[in-house]
Amino acid sequence: MRLRNKKGQLHLTETIAVLFIFFVLIVFGLIFYFKYQQYSLKEEQEQLVISNAIRTTSKVLFLPELQCSKGAAEPEDNCIDLMKVRHVAEVFDRHLTDYYYPIFGYSKIVINQIYPEQKEWVIYDHPKPIYANETIIPLESTYFTLTLKDESLGGENIHYSFGYIQVGVYP
Repeated sequence: MRLRNKKGQLHLTETIAVLFIFFVLIVFGLIFYFKYQQYSLKEEQEQLVISNAIRTTSKVLFLPELQCSKGAAEPEDNCIDLMKVRHVAEVFDRHLTDYYYPIFGYSKIVINQIYPEQKEWVIYDHPKPIYANETIIPLESTYFTLTLKDESLGGENIHYSFGYIQVGVYP
């Protein structure tokens, strides 16, 4: 009778040890799964911010408010008119809530001239509001090279320069 009791105790101890190891493996699996989900979510958020920056850049490049055009003629590709750039920030500010905010959202658009001289025009800047326990996250920027056309000299004097547009999106 005693021998049978010892065998029962041994089987019970083995069962408890196997269940303990089983639950430890389940806990490790859950920890791994949640860490993987956290990493995947962060990666997906970064991809969404990058795709939003690219989408905003393509919207800016095809704005009639900035494109080089002459009357009913087809606009020039990858060309920004500097006469328009000098005044477009005022138009953007005037119609921010009713027209331009839904197009650009929380972003910053800067046109930079790098040749023959360096100049910079901030044409749109609408930062994301920061609430109490939030950290400031830097802009996710995209860059696109452009030809800058300046007809402000009047007549047939057209001056071309080289630059780029920087579109930063607040995540």
